[in-house]
Amino acid sequence: MKKWEAKEIADIKSFGGKRVRGSGNKWNNPGDVKTDTFLIDSKQTEKKSYSISLKTWDKLCSEALFSFRLPLLSIKIQDKELIVLDKEDFKKLIAHDF
Repeated sequence: MKKWEAKEIADIKSFGGKRVRGSGNKWNNPGDVKTDTFLIDSKQTEKKSYSISLKTWDKLCSEALFSFRLPLLSIKIQDKELIVLDKEDFKKLIAHDF
């Protein structure tokens, strides 16, 4: 199994989602993983860094809007797992806790 496949499977388990057929390679079925709330783009690298461009983020946001979900970028950099979420979306999700 390729590392990117293992990352997608780990995200499915972590978020309770379903894998997108073709891993988002179709315009009408974007993303790697879908949950009821999120459209997740899973990324994995063995390098020491991962760069996120506004173009990449804006594309994910548009796709998430199209699927009525919040965009979420799940990144694994070596052994560190990170989540990128829009600040306003994050504030709305945690508003009931503060």
